[in-house]
Amino acid sequence: MRTILAVIFGLLAILAMDIQRSHAQFSSSRNPWCIRDGVMGRGNWDCSYHNERQCLATASGAGGWCVPNPNYRPTRSKSKQRQQRN
Repeated sequence: MRTILAVIFGLLAILAMDIQRSHAQFSSSRNPWCIRDGVMGRGNWDCSYHNERQCLATASGAGGWCVPNPNYRPTRSKSKQRQQRN
């Protein structure tokens, strides 16, 4: 009985560590597309893709799927900033 309880607690501890690790990961705001990997989207973020086609090409070979970067903040071009000042 003690062995079964020890195995159950060990599995729960491993599961708890995995959940905490996945919540600590985040995406950067520099690029608009990310690859998510892992079961149920609990894996890593890789937000190094400038467009969806680039992301899909990598995802087809590496696994995972592409999602829009939730933290993406487009930069304003200097010409648009000048137009808004006038």
